[in-house]
Amino acid sequence: MGSLRYILVLALVGTALAARAGDAPAAWSGFRGDGLGRYPDATPPLEWDGETKKNILWCVPVGANPFSSPTLAGGRVFLISEPAQLVCVDAETGKVLWEKSNGFADLPAATEEKPARGSAGNVASTPASDGQFVYAVFGCGIVACYDREGQRRWIQYFDLPQATEFGRSASPALAEGKVLISTNHLAALDAATGKVLWHNEKVPEAHGTPYVTKIGGVSVVLAPSGHVVRLADGALLGSLPALKYLSYFVQDSVVYLSGEVSGAFELPAQAGESLQFKPRWKSDFEGLFYGSGVCHDGLLYTVCNKGRFRILDAKSGELLATKVLEIPSAGSRAGMPRANIYPSITLAGKHLFVSNDRGDTLVLEPGREYKEVRQNQLDEGSGGTPVFAGKRIYVRGGANLYCLGEK
Repeated sequence: MGSLRYILVLALVGTALAARAGDAPAAWSGFRGDGLGRYPDATPPLEWDGETKKNILWCVPVGANPFSSPTLAGGRVFLISEPAQLVCVDAETGKVLWEKSNGFADLPAATEEKPARGSAGNVASTPASDGQFVYAVFGCGIVACYDREGQRRWIQYFDLPQATEFGRSASPALAEGKVLISTNHLAALDAATGKVLWHNEKVPEAHGTPYVTKIGGVSVVLAPSGHVVRLADGALLGSLPALKYLSYFVQDSVVYLSGEVSGAFELPAQAGESLQFKPRWKSDFEGLFYGSGVCHDGLLYTVCNKGRFRILDAKSGELLATKVLEIPSAGSRAGMPRANIYPSITLAGKHLFVSNDRGDTLVLEPGREYKEVRQNQLDEGSGGTPVFAGKRIYVRGGANLYCLGEK
């Protein structure tokens, strides 16, 4: 059970990361894009099939990784794969442009090898990129930066004890020239050099990813551990309920939690040395949640690993609808194959996409009632969350990267 939970841990959350200035568009991309899992301008296909190859534009081998998601930036897709590879793929053609190793042998000085601990392995996080540079964190404690052509900018190793139960899955987050990482505790690196700018040992690493937002013009980091710190210097400013596996996300000046503990907290109007987050609502739900929820048009959508999908009023927390999904899940009925709901929910264009790690995806119509549009399937699944751009979907499946689009 420990191994299973760990997996879940990383998969989804692996992570939800994001750096945002209030509700302005993020200048970088990482797990779930900007961390909200929303692609309102996308017009992706609603139907595809791994057996008939319907609407599969291309499929390219990128290496095994059961948890990490792809990142799309500057016309390129970035992924990490076993054992410690960073891979760059042309988003249009599917051509692998370059692949770089990030093991102990790649460090500038001879270093005793200490493999990543836990069932998540070494490659559970998702890369982050501003289109010019890409940043990757590996479970052993290695962090690296490359330019878009694959030239290494810097590589660092943080030999720190692991503080998470199942391994490391937190993805890097970018904000204001800093790379936020969680290896034992929260730290900020200089994006240009990899030098540690500050670290706060009071903010322990978690399976989720830090999220950056602004309060009164001051950038703050919402750590999944519940700690809120100032981005400029790492000073501790306040607290929120701790998350077990997921990450926070902010929309319309409200902080949302979307797991066993779900809730909404208002951002303070001004930043100070002591921040208080006014609760709008807070609810407890049964089940383990490994995928982050999504908020759209006043509604919050969540799904637990047993496949129970919930629709809540984002303002009041009222539970509007509950549905046991008709795809394999950890709670599958007798005779139905089992799967995990590791991928996070996404909203692309006018539809919601809910997937498991076997390759099944439900396309849903947003609203106060459950409305299923289509069920799709790929030959192989993944715990990674898909990303959307224009008329295309990029999603991992087994050791492959798929590009889905209408033919």
